[in-house]
Amino acid sequence: MKRIIIIATFCMLSGIVNAQDPHISQYFNVPVFYNPALSGNGIQNMRIAVDYRNQWLAPGLSNKTQTIALDKIVNKVGFGLMVSKNSAGKDGFSRLSVLGGISYHAKFGYQKRHQLSSGFQVGILQKSFDPNKLTFESQYTPDIGYDPSASNGETFANTKVTRPDINIGIAYHYAQGNKEILIKPFAGVSFSHINKPKESFIEEQNVNPIRMNFHGGASITCSKTIELKPLVYFMKQDGFQEMSAGMISELSLSNNSLVKLGLLYRNNDAMVAYAGYQFNKVFLGTSYDFNISKYKPGGSGAYEISLVYTPQGRAKGKRNEDRKPEPVNKKKLPEQRVTPPQALTPTPVIVPSIIEQNPIVVSLAEMPMKGESKIKENTELSNYNYQTIGYVVFQDYSLKYDINNRFDVIEATIDYLYKNINRKIIVSGNASEIELKKSSNIGKQRAEAVKVYMVGKGIDADRIITVDVKDKMPALKTEDGVQIERLSRTDILLIK
Repeated sequence: MKRIIIIATFCMLSGIVNAQDPHISQYFNVPVFYNPALSGNGIQNMRIAVDYRNQWLAPGLSNKTQTIALDKIVNKVGFGLMVSKNSAGKDGFSRLSVLGGISYHAKFGYQKRHQLSSGFQVGILQKSFDPNKLTFESQYTPDIGYDPSASNGETFANTKVTRPDINIGIAYHYAQGNKEILIKPFAGVSFSHINKPKESFIEEQNVNPIRMNFHGGASITCSKTIELKPLVYFMKQDGFQEMSAGMISELSLSNNSLVKLGLLYRNNDAMVAYAGYQFNKVFLGTSYDFNISKYKPGGSGAYEISLVYTPQGRAKGKRNEDRKPEPVNKKKLPEQRVTPPQALTPTPVIVPSIIEQNPIVVSLAEMPMKGESKIKENTELSNYNYQTIGYVVFQDYSLKYDINNRFDVIEATIDYLYKNINRKIIVSGNASEIELKKSSNIGKQRAEAVKVYMVGKGIDADRIITVDVKDKMPALKTEDGVQIERLSRTDILLIK
């Protein structure tokens, strides 16, 4: 009789576990936890995230979920690895998930503002229990009650089951990380356990049902320092479903840090208060679930803490601090044979590493123009506040630029952007009146040529704005004591 009771109990426990996978409140800090398509999304190099959740704090009832995830982006491909363990109560039941995944991120549309991501995860799902932590009828005696030293009289053939597990997902983002766009929506859907792994300790046909996850929201830029993120998350697995919605606010501080505050509601379950602080590359998030459900076995809710580290990578190739100038090979690189001009005024080359110590704010009025005392105000630069980093010289009537400028200006700018991940630049294309008669958009093409090189070195395209000022912003050089215009160039400008 007691064996039948034990078997029935395991079946019920197995069914309970099947109905709902473990969840975490700070799912947005561990993206690969709920959608494999998000591996490598929103980062420039890699991300390491750790999350710890403890629910029902009363002794013997605690439900703990511990997760560590690592994901990395290489060009358009993301890689992810996640290990998650859930332990329930005092009876030694645990669930271990180990998953490795890959994703692909494709940008398309106007200025590559749209991004569609897809991904999958493959790994193992293991469930186990410790019979030494269970109590049995034979261990209870009328005189002393429960006696842990007494034999339980039971033998278990299986205390652990391990099966393969497969997850898939897709996600969409609009203008992700683009500060120029005020409202940036995103959404995604994923399906976990699509192979329905068998998981029962007793019944071979008992499987882990497919779990569907939907997530969505938007990043709303309110000002230079405040951003709001409404979020929604829906999960359905077999007969169980969960809905979470709320708002997170982000406040950027002057010391390159970020404060996050949020409030979320999980239907018929809990209100979640959330707070986080980021300094440089490290983010610490905390939350507490205030239980509002009828089920209150012990304690009043759950606390959760997450730690996220996002180190920045280095651009491909050698950086400016250890690069030596490369000689021009006349046979292999005839297009690079451009004689650099004398120093232009008033746009001197400034090494990006000393930009902050030597700011030079250049207004339109300070740029001299042939035959006029004041620059025209109808250029695309009229809407920006910027300072000049330097210029890149092009051959007349050509999109070929000086190889020396590539090293001492473009590469130096790439170094600066890698060290200052929140800064953006403008690449402004110039051309002479004669050049414009042959090709009206040559200035734009020159700016795009510089941008393409930077993007190829790992700089996000959204951080580089290209404009075409045609022949309206000439700089001057001196030849034989006479000042002449130099318009075959692009200017690199740092947005303030």
